[in-house]
Amino acid sequence: MGIIARKVQRLGASSYVITLPHSWIEAHNIKPGDTVYIVDDEDKLSIIPSQKDEEKSKAVYEMDLSKIPIPEIASLAIYCLYVHNLGDIIINLGPLGKKGVESAKQAALSLLGLDVFELGESKIMIRPVIDDSKIEIKQVIKGLGMIVSDIAGMLKDALMGQDVTQSLQLGQKDLLKYQHLVERHVVDTMLHGKGDVRLHALVLGSGLLGVVGYIILDAADKANKLKIRSDEIVSLVQNIKDILPQLGSIVAQPSIKRTQELLLQTMAITMDIEERSINSKDSSQTIILTKMADALKLLDVILYVITCSAATSEEYLKKVNNTGFNA
Repeated sequence: MGIIARKVQRLGASSYVITLPHSWIEAHNIKPGDTVYIVDDEDKLSIIPSQKDEEKSKAVYEMDLSKIPIPEIASLAIYCLYVHNLGDIIINLGPLGKKGVESAKQAALSLLGLDVFELGESKIMIRPVIDDSKIEIKQVIKGLGMIVSDIAGMLKDALMGQDVTQSLQLGQKDLLKYQHLVERHVVDTMLHGKGDVRLHALVLGSGLLGVVGYIILDAADKANKLKIRSDEIVSLVQNIKDILPQLGSIVAQPSIKRTQELLLQTMAITMDIEERSINSKDSSQTIILTKMADALKLLDVILYVITCSAATSEEYLKKVNNTGFNA
C-alpha cells in the first residue's frame, strides 16, 4: 500500500474529480463504465471495486415464486437472498408478470451492491457486485448510526415546520441499505464459522439500532402529517440525534467507558421526556414524546448489550493458567 498524491480538478459547476492510480486500475482490472463503491469514513474515503464475473461463484440458483401471487413477497425474497449472498439468482415471478418484476427491481435497487437484470416478462436475475471481504464492517455500522441520526434530524425539522416527506422516503431507503449490509456480514460470519465473542453485540446492537430508526421515522412522519410544532421537543430530539452516531461507533467497537457515558445521557433525556409527557396537555405532542421514549428504551437495551459484550472481550477477560488454587 502506497501514498499517491493527486490534484483535485473541477468538473462542471459543482463537482470535483481525481484520477485513479494506474497500478490500482490494473490490479483490479477496472474498465470504463465499471462501478466502484466509495466508503465515507469521516476524514478519509475508501474506494472498493465491484466484483468481476470471474471472481464470483459459477453456481447459479433459481427461485420459483410463481405460486405466490403477492408482489410484496418478491421484495422480501430479494432481501433474504441478498443477506445470504448466494451469488447469481434467477427469480421466476410467474403470474405476477410485470408488476412482480417491477416490485422485485425496486427492492433490488434499494440495496447496496446488487444488480438486477430482466430476463423476460416474469423473470429477473439478481447479482451481488460488491465483495463484502473488502468492506470494513465497523464503518458500515457507524454509517447505520449516522443514518439513524439523520432520521432524528428529520423529526427535528418536521417539528420546526418543514415538510420532510421526501427526506423520510430517502431515509428509509438508506436505513434498509445499511441494515441489510450488516445482516449479510453476520450471516457470512456464522455460516463460515468466523466466531467472535462480540458477535452477539453486533447482531443485537445493529438490529435494534435499525428498529430505533424506524420508530423515529414513524415519529417524524406523524409530526410531518399532523403539523406538530414544539421548540421544547426539538431540543430533546437534538440531544437524541447527537447520541446516535456515537452509539453506532460503540456497537462496532464496544467500550465500557463510552457506553456508561452514553447511558448517563440517555437516562437524563428519558427523565426529561417522562416529565414533559406527564405535564403535556397536547395529545399530538404526547404521541411524539411517547415514540421518543420508546426509542430511548431500545437505546438502553443496546447499551446494556454492548456493556456485556465489551466485558467478555479480550480487553477485559483473559484466560489464565491454572495456578493450583481451589475455589
